[in-house]
Amino acid sequence: MVYLVHPLQITSVASLDYREAIRAAFIGGIGESTGDLDHDLLSIVLQLQVKSGEAVNFHIPPYVEAWKGGQNTELVADDEEEKNLDQTTTAQNREHSQGATRSFPPATQALAESVFMDSTWLQKQLNLIDRRRQIILFGPPGTGKTFLALKLAAHIAGNDSYTEIVQFHPSYSYEDFFQGYRPVTTSLGNLTYELKDGPLRRIVDQAIKNPEYNYVLVIDEINRGNLAKIFGELYFLLEYRDQPIKLQYSKDDEDTFVMPENLFLIGTMNTSDRSIALLDAAMRRRFSFVELHPEKQPVKSVLPLLSEHHFGEEVDIEEKYGLASLRAHLKKEAAVRIENSNAADG
Repeated sequence: MVYLVHPLQITSVASLDYREAIRAAFIGGIGESTGDLDHDLLSIVLQLQVKSGEAVNFHIPPYVEAWKGGQNTELVADDEEEKNLDQTTTAQNREHSQGATRSFPPATQALAESVFMDSTWLQKQLNLIDRRRQIILFGPPGTGKTFLALKLAAHIAGNDSYTEIVQFHPSYSYEDFFQGYRPVTTSLGNLTYELKDGPLRRIVDQAIKNPEYNYVLVIDEINRGNLAKIFGELYFLLEYRDQPIKLQYSKDDEDTFVMPENLFLIGTMNTSDRSIALLDAAMRRRFSFVELHPEKQPVKSVLPLLSEHHFGEEVDIEEKYGLASLRAHLKKEAAVRIENSNAADG
């Protein structure tokens, strides 16, 4: 009904899953989620209208490709069929565009159980990463962003040797992240400088040598660094991966660099430190943003937060904090209270 009254401002998409997918695909254009789905969609629609000069229909090109990965524009009633179509389309697109590059494995039940999140939601995020190549998980501290980023990276790559993690901070630089001259001591004890590769350059070289594998770089606390200083000319490659460019330390005109298609970036960002709106506009355009908030699913069920608190402690979160465990604990407490009450009456 609202769409009929305000067709130029309200989207006609009724499915909650689809509306959330649209927000995930276009949130980078408006900067920061307000936490209100309808408000975010309105901002997205208005922004797209300003760019196109006409009403926005998310069921037709060019918009449908952005949030459904190029599927047929008619809605699919059955959620399971929709998920299967998403996976098939994503794999086909990867096969046509990248040749031998391996498609993503689907979100398995094992992955869902390891992060205590719904497999359908996880599949949507995998589809988003596959389509955009770069995403940022954002939200307040303790919502499991780093934990989830590492799990997604391992799932996408299939092997820890194909993943790397780096954490940004205020003094982090281009030379730390990509490539720069570093002091070294020679065998004679003299001090000299050598060009050393940073984590991005190392993982890029591996990805280029092995195009049949997926590589993932996790950038923790991405908003804590000076992004313009850290990325430098690499900003361009985040959007135009097939275009070779000269680097800051290129030896000659023929020494060019490209960002391989089989490299994926997953960033994490604490919104308590800095708002998405304060990020460089170029960075917001090049990344898709996925919100993790304690008052919203999938974080609302509390277990990802506990997983992050117990990370590295080999604690079985489901066994310790799962519903069955909580019920058993409450039953035991009730029995103790009854026993104490009976003892007092006696």
